[in-house]
Amino acid sequence: MLCVEAGRVEGRFAAPPSKPVTQRYLLTAAIAQGPTTIRGVEWSDDVVAMARAIQPIANLQISGSIVKIESREPEPRRVFNVMESGFTLRTAVALYTGVPGRTAVLYGGSLKGRPIDELIAVLQKLTKVTKVPGAVLIEGRRFEKIEAEVKSDVSSQYISGLMFLSALVGHGVVKPLGERKSWAFVEATAEVLRKFGVGVEINDVIEVRGAAKSPGELETPGDLSLASFLAVAAAATGGRAEIEGVFSNVDLAILDIFKEMGAYVARRGRVLEIEGGFYNGVEVDLGHNPDLVMPVALAAATVSKRSVIRGVELLKYKESDRVATVLDVLYRLGVDAKYQDGVLYIKGPPGARGVVFQSHGDHRIALMALAAAKIVGGCIDDISPVAKSWPSSLLYF
Repeated sequence: MLCVEAGRVEGRFAAPPSKPVTQRYLLTAAIAQGPTTIRGVEWSDDVVAMARAIQPIANLQISGSIVKIESREPEPRRVFNVMESGFTLRTAVALYTGVPGRTAVLYGGSLKGRPIDELIAVLQKLTKVTKVPGAVLIEGRRFEKIEAEVKSDVSSQYISGLMFLSALVGHGVVKPLGERKSWAFVEATAEVLRKFGVGVEINDVIEVRGAAKSPGELETPGDLSLASFLAVAAAATGGRAEIEGVFSNVDLAILDIFKEMGAYVARRGRVLEIEGGFYNGVEVDLGHNPDLVMPVALAAATVSKRSVIRGVELLKYKESDRVATVLDVLYRLGVDAKYQDGVLYIKGPPGARGVVFQSHGDHRIALMALAAAKIVGGCIDDISPVAKSWPSSLLYF
């Protein structure tokens, strides 16, 4: 159990490297022509999982936070364990469909109960793909072009996986079916592929054209969805945080949300400044970027006016049932909160002090609890889940 004293968060901090962008860089570099050097890598569990996944098709040279990757002739038979990395599982299963030979992708923990069947059904139209307890078995083969339809209201990672497969093949058309959930992450995949010279057009269908070519060197941008926990703790405790880094576009919407809630937020070059506290309720739809629900919900918990967060229904299918576990953090804070029909309703301020929080084995819930403990004082039963995305967060609070 980790216990944290209530108090101000102040100072200048390095932004946590973006786990989603790092994973996309690694995977694209592994299929690109020419060597790619990626700087600013934090070796979280999910990033390690992606490194494992690409080793059968790429050479990796690692020196601290710098990794050099170059594609190579694939091994004919390969087995790797993605642990509990959902993005790695879904994108690797899709990608290795287009790599001749046999692949076994092992996975475990909470991933055993999370969705992948719809993606497998799509891939089975292309080649033999078999799901068994704890693994997906793939008979990979070459394709000239990929054409696929896949549900877009279950996991955006299905679409990203098919986009990477299309880039490997050289041409693909992916048709999303249904409401486009977590779409910011599809856009993030497109942005990374474009950095490697791949043509990506997103309209009614997604067309991916051209082989990936190394851009030479890349710097991992900061992750605002993670840094936002630090920002909330700083503003809510009357402190001031300067978070240094170059941020991707995926999570920039949260800055406007924090401003609307009354905090002072400014960007000066590579530095994000936040202070001043939260005073206003907010009504937002985060269906396109559900990773922002946790920090926004925590900020809302410090405000005496009601906040409404829509588009949260897919949170039920993450590392934990994040609807239930977010509510658990809020209830322990003594906040008025409820969930109904895909919407969270929150009204603070916290009425509890010295709270014992549970992380529920979920890295984002652990980070939410860590920031909450800094606001009211308290303990977290198990802090180890933060290793999944931001191991060094323990040094920041």
